Amino acid sequence: MDLEIAAPRSEEYSEYAERVRSEARSRADEGGQVVRSELGDRMFDLLTEYFPEEYAARRREELVRAFSAGIAVGVLGRELVRYARR
Repeated sequence: MDLEIAAPRSEEYSEYAERVRSEARSRADEGGQVVRSELGDRMFDLLTEYFPEEYAARRREELVRAFSAGIAVGVLGRELVRYARR
């Protein structure tokens, strides 16, 4: 950056310093999100590796819930269409 800043206490310096701080915060937030995502992936991999039965049971439960929700939405949608046709 090519900035001519006269004095460290000037308004231009304050604006520049705030922009630098803002960029640093946003980069730190992005880095933290990446680290959390990678940590979650690693923990999930370890879960499936060390506890395969528990993982399979949990996965089955989630699939049953999703399937049940799909059926409920389908039935409700069908009834709404029937009601709208009357």
